[in-house]
Amino acid sequence: MRGLALAFALFWAACALPAGAAQTLTFTMPSIQMFESPYLVAWQKGYFAEEGLDFTYTLANGGVATPALLSGSVDASASSASALAAIMRGGAMRIVLVLQNRGLYSLWSTRPDIRTLADVKGKQVGIETRGDAGEVATRIALQQAGIPPDSVGYTPLGTANGASAMSGLTPAFVLASTDVTQLRISGELSKAHLVMDYKNIHLPIDGLAVSEKTIADRPELLHKMLRAIVKGMAYVRAYKQQTIAMLLKLLPASNAAIESADYDAFIAGLSPDLVVTNDDIRGDLDVRAVLLNMPRESVPPIDAIYNFAPLRAAEAEVRASRWKPTP
Repeated sequence: MRGLALAFALFWAACALPAGAAQTLTFTMPSIQMFESPYLVAWQKGYFAEEGLDFTYTLANGGVATPALLSGSVDASASSASALAAIMRGGAMRIVLVLQNRGLYSLWSTRPDIRTLADVKGKQVGIETRGDAGEVATRIALQQAGIPPDSVGYTPLGTANGASAMSGLTPAFVLASTDVTQLRISGELSKAHLVMDYKNIHLPIDGLAVSEKTIADRPELLHKMLRAIVKGMAYVRAYKQQTIAMLLKLLPASNAAIESADYDAFIAGLSPDLVVTNDDIRGDLDVRAVLLNMPRESVPPIDAIYNFAPLRAAEAEVRASRWKPTP
């Protein structure tokens, strides 16, 4: 398999455009935060430019990003959860990499009677939006504990779910690691207690989606993009403080303490080589099929949803070149 990936990598190297023939690369990201750092670092360090790509990005949620990707208005979308739901319904897209393979979420409560996962049975759990990764992780946790996932209600609290949760709107609530960091720094988290950490709940999070048309008709663009992202990810792994400094330039309202905690959470949840196992994918698809009211037999096969071959080719080429990030 590794030899095949290297052969692909050498083929794409031969397809490089002449110097100066820059291609526009359009991205959508749901936000600027540490969990998008491989893309942002690849841009800031000039890795996209070295590939002859003029990188531009737009901040857009999945409801905007996925239709734009399907229409060809953008080349890639970091809103993989929205793209996944569309792919399961027949959308002509693929997820080509996954940054996280563990739940960056945890379950909290301000009520003294809720101390374990079993205590939330028959109660409402606050999440950001219905069907998001926080709900999926909660459903998987309940299922693994032998508790029917539908024995819990799920209440969307919106993007400010951290602050909303602390107000006691729901008996228990799911927080992303970024929310935990901010609430801990502000002192608000002292009002709540941890019910369960989802760090051992495996599911694909923070993937990158592209259209089938890009894979078929613009493979050289995809290869260059992925090669730059592989380098961006290598830099993020190697240089914590420099990565934080880059994010702070883009997030002047943030601070080093928040970004440091987010960096640690991001690195702790990284998926090996930016791919996930079929077992993790199946568990995620099983939950999402329920959320979409879709019979499990109607869910497309994994290779009709994920395509990691271009990423493996890009990784093989970067390894073969013995490239290493520098500060």
